Amino acid sequence: MKRPTKEPTAHEVFELLARDHADHLMVFLRAVVYDRSLVDDVFQETMMVAWRRLADFDKSRSFGAWLRGIGSRVAMDMAGRRRMAIVDPTILSEIEQHSARFDGDHALSFHNRMAAVDDCLAKLPDMYAEVIRMVYRTDVPIRAVAKTLENNEESIKKRLQRARTLLGECLQRKGVFA
Repeated sequence: MKRPTKEPTAHEVFELLARDHADHLMVFLRAVVYDRSLVDDVFQETMMVAWRRLADFDKSRSFGAWLRGIGSRVAMDMAGRRRMAIVDPTILSEIEQHSARFDGDHALSFHNRMAAVDDCLAKLPDMYAEVIRMVYRTDVPIRAVAKTLENNEESIKKRLQRARTLLGECLQRKGVFA
């Protein structure tokens, strides 16, 4: 005897979609909001607005694009209220266009890309991997990285540039981007 399957509610579907798109939304917001301490606030507010406005979601559109649109508006609204800086609207449009390239992908693809980044990072020489981790994973300013590594800022910037180049080449070989 086959049990009847219960159709998921709209809010259950929202929870799944939000979970699937959370990492990508966070990356987008980190590119948009200059003040790293406010990114979590913008993310939380974006999710709250999306939850409340779920009935307005147009199923013919990308859920990721919808979330990013809400996130952009929330960031701009918060920027006005808190006098924080966000990226210029022209740059915001460029970031959105770049982000839209990933909308057709399932969240697993995003996690696969992140695994590829981790793998490529592990293959970098220590002096490059360390700079990437400090600047991008733990948000240490270049000036502080230079001080910690007992080097000058210009040298650290060049090391970071070389590290990004090596990381990009590795990711291209893995087919993460063309």
